[in-house]
Amino acid sequence: MDLKSIPILMHGCRLHQTQDVLLMPESTLELNGTSRDALALVDGRRDVAAIVQSLLEEYAGAPEAEVRTDVLALLHELSQRGVVRERT
Repeated sequence: MDLKSIPILMHGCRLHQTQDVLLMPESTLELNGTSRDALALVDGRRDVAAIVQSLLEEYAGAPEAEVRTDVLALLHELSQRGVVRERT
C-alpha cells in the first residue's frame, strides 16, 4: 500500500465499540490507542494520505514522517494477516 491506496477492512473484521480490540473471524487483535485511531479511519473512502492527515490533526505536534511510516507499517502488517486490503 502507498499514500494513494484506499484501505478497507476485510469482511467480518471490525473494531470493538468500547475496547481497543479488532474483532476478526475466530480471533481478536489487541490494539494500542493510536492503532485503533488509525483503523477507525479505514472506511473504504479515505486514502492513506487522508488517514495520516486526520491523525496529524488529532495528534497535534506529532512528526508527519513518523505518523506516515507508522500508518503504512500498520496497514502492511494487517494486509499480511488478511485483515485489510486495498479497495479496487
